[in-house]
Amino acid sequence: MFSKTKTFFAGLLLALPLVAATPAHAQARGVGVVSVDGAIQQTTAFQAAEAQIQSTYAAQIQQSQTRAQALQNELLPLQQAAQAAQAANPNAQTHPAAVTTFAQRRQAAEQELAALGQPINLARAYVREQVGIHFNEALQAAMTASNVDLVLEPNAIAALSPTSTANITAAVTAQLNSRVASVQA
Repeated sequence: MFSKTKTFFAGLLLALPLVAATPAHAQARGVGVVSVDGAIQQTTAFQAAEAQIQSTYAAQIQQSQTRAQALQNELLPLQQAAQAAQAANPNAQTHPAAVTTFAQRRQAAEQELAALGQPINLARAYVREQVGIHFNEALQAAMTASNVDLVLEPNAIAALSPTSTANITAAVTAQLNSRVASVQA
């Protein structure tokens, strides 16, 4: 075990001069952070299409919201009964009937709401796709303008100062706005 560690560190020490001798021009100029969804959703085309979707599918949106509220009211007593049944017998090997009933009804409610929202979600996906087609070009242009060689998603970093210039999402959005004036909803 000790010899493997010793060999690893010896190899690391031998490679260190090679890393240190790497020319400065071969190193990354800058690191940027881009929220892909944020950049697309902030575009003028996406915003306009979202407003059109809200108008076109107003009846379906209202129906979905009304049904979601009704289902929530229907599920609440079932959830309370399931919680009471579990609390009454916390060490049970099988689920009480109330728990099973609640789980089945909740799953059916989720499927029903998904079916009601499907036309709206498909329209949004189509809009996102139309704007997203131009994303790579916009990203490359924003990277060049911002002097960035490496781009990360926000969830790939531990922390980023709110005033950091590393966040180039707005620059990508501006590039997308210049490439995509409008889309069909």
